[in-house]
Amino acid sequence: MKRTATLVLLVCCLFGLNACQSPQKRVRSTAEQFLKAYYSGEYRDAAGFCTPAYAGKITRIADVQGAVPEAIAEKMKEAVSGTSFNIVSVEVDKEAARAVVHYELAVPMLEAPVPKQLLLQLEGRTAAVDGIE
Repeated sequence: MKRTATLVLLVCCLFGLNACQSPQKRVRSTAEQFLKAYYSGEYRDAAGFCTPAYAGKITRIADVQGAVPEAIAEKMKEAVSGTSFNIVSVEVDKEAARAVVHYELAVPMLEAPVPKQLLLQLEGRTAAVDGIE
């Protein structure tokens, strides 16, 4: 009985710690997971981190990619394989339920990183990607 109570208390504490996670950390985590999938060409995985409307756009990219001849698809994967990103800052606007993640995209064939923005919508304790600029 004592062990069960201890286990229940431990689980409650873990959920409580997760609930206390700052919005910036939640947004950063969602952004990192999305960007990792997106820039590795795993568009269906990336769509899982998006709003329904933006997920539809990302899924269409995956559909088009599936229709491309295999030789061209391999060249496309090679082109993005050396691409990396670095999150520079996270801005959260709780009032508007929006967030902007500023990041730099490093592409092997370019000399300097390209500044980009990821737009996210906040709903409760979740963040969902709603666009890339």
